[in-house]
Amino acid sequence: MILNVDSQTLAPLPDVLSHGLVAVSTFGLLSFCCSTSLFFFLTWRLISWRYKEGPGNPPNQFLLLIYNLLLADMQQAVAFLLNITALRNNGIYVGTSTCFAQGWFVSTGDLASSVFICAIACHTWMGVVKEYRLPTPAFYCCIGVLWTFVYIMAAIGPTIHGRDFYVRASAWCWINDAFQIERLWLHYFWIFCSMFSTVLIYLYIFAFLRKKSFSQDEIAKSPRLHGATPLMVLYPLIYALCTAPLAAGRIYALAGHEVSLAYFCAAGTMIACNGWLDVILYASTRADIVFSEFPPGPNTGIDTFTFIGKASLGTTTTIIGGGSAPHNRSGSRAASRSASRGASRLAKQRGALGSNSGESVENLYGLGEIAVKDELTVTVGPQQQHNVTSYSQGVEESANRIRNFDQRSTRSARSAQSQNSRSRTSFDGAETR
Repeated sequence: MILNVDSQTLAPLPDVLSHGLVAVSTFGLLSFCCSTSLFFFLTWRLISWRYKEGPGNPPNQFLLLIYNLLLADMQQAVAFLLNITALRNNGIYVGTSTCFAQGWFVSTGDLASSVFICAIACHTWMGVVKEYRLPTPAFYCCIGVLWTFVYIMAAIGPTIHGRDFYVRASAWCWINDAFQIERLWLHYFWIFCSMFSTVLIYLYIFAFLRKKSFSQDEIAKSPRLHGATPLMVLYPLIYALCTAPLAAGRIYALAGHEVSLAYFCAAGTMIACNGWLDVILYASTRADIVFSEFPPGPNTGIDTFTFIGKASLGTTTTIIGGGSAPHNRSGSRAASRSASRGASRLAKQRGALGSNSGESVENLYGLGEIAVKDELTVTVGPQQQHNVTSYSQGVEESANRIRNFDQRSTRSARSAQSQNSRSRTSFDGAETR
């Protein structure tokens, strides 16, 4: 097949590609390193969790979707990483195995990344809005169908057209310019469907969470909804910023317009950043799943939206009282009786110090029976954080006052006991005389 000028070997590289492909290759290398590192980390985690808990427990589906997305990002990063060969050889050589491999990885990596980002959006929608999780066998079938779809779309072209399918496409190797229809229906049509579906799904989830956050009843039931909505904007925003420029440039060229090599280098740099940005995005907002020390539960919901390891959707405050008795009704009644006896004895202490110091000392020793035998967990939203802080400060001040009173009472009791001892000594001495 006779190739047109834009599909033939280009050597030496023009200055715009000599400089532009450096940025594309650098960010491709960064994405490959980040995606591969997190991929192998999750592989080790999944193997260790399965070894500890056995094969019977259902996996966390969101974690497996991230795992497959990383595999897609690795293929996409390899595609743009191969531009290092063009820089080293000072040319893009058509017909070589490197050119064919780059075209293959561009097709599979771009499409797989878009498909699994859309799958994550659909899974989030089912978990947050519908509160539904697919059965494990059906989930695995969906994963297999998605990968089968990606590789079939990538294999149709080479199967029909042979090695002339993947040639130079302006700045790097991809689908031949003569096969514009294949470019559209085997690649970009599905990418644009995934992109618009992802944006619409997250916008719907955003509106759904905002509506629930303004409902007082729902705030009382689920106080973590309020802080989750800003995070939802990041997912479609980063995906669109990375993917849209190159896709729009290819569609613009498909319409018969001329697109410069500088634009392709800039757009290629953006999409080459997709891998390391996905790693940062999902490893930070889903840190409780990705970096969990123990196997995360099979259910995922809105409470997994955390940012850089810090809970951004509410605060849980646990107040634990003293005492070691078990949490049961009899223990609570015993604690109440002990507290009542201690309080009554404490009330008598003021009048008893002067007349009967021994009884006062005994009552003060009885204060040790007072104990709080329960645990209170308070969960609040961000709008109630100030109230909880004020309440905690009030509790701490009350505790300090009780400790100070106890110290003063103990000192008074010791002084009274000392005076009583001296009085008895004086009395015994006088009696002896």
